[in-house]
Amino acid sequence: MHTSFAFEDEIDLSRFNTLYKTESTTDAAPMSNQIPDGRYEVVVAEASLTTSQSSGNPMIRWVLRITSSAFRDRILRKYSVITENSIRFVRKELEICGLQLDKFEDLKSRVKELEGVELEVQQVTKGDFTGIYFNRAITSHTQADGVANDDVPF
Repeated sequence: MHTSFAFEDEIDLSRFNTLYKTESTTDAAPMSNQIPDGRYEVVVAEASLTTSQSSGNPMIRWVLRITSSAFRDRILRKYSVITENSIRFVRKELEICGLQLDKFEDLKSRVKELEGVELEVQQVTKGDFTGIYFNRAITSHTQADGVANDDVPF
């Protein structure tokens, strides 16, 4: 059986030795993964319930994939730590996503319903802290489930 893939020891990189030593990296594009502050349209690619390593508090781990702009398909990460002081903010985020809970503990069994929700978010950096804030839903999970009225003329 013949394979078209070469093994590491079969790949000859020696022809690049001189260029590697002499080529300048000053005009190479920066390797920054930084996404500048601003508004982005995203889709919730993943939502999971976990605990904060530093405090042990429960939190929602959000993986948000940008769906528009020059940063399309790049990832923003958000962590919504759940405490007595932050519960109102977490509730607001869930409501923006269209997730209504009878009891907050139901989030454990329903967190995956957040996946696929399209949002407009804003990234804001203050000092060393970068926050991701939910502005509005583009589609909520109820709209994604086909409950929305598609006959609206605008």
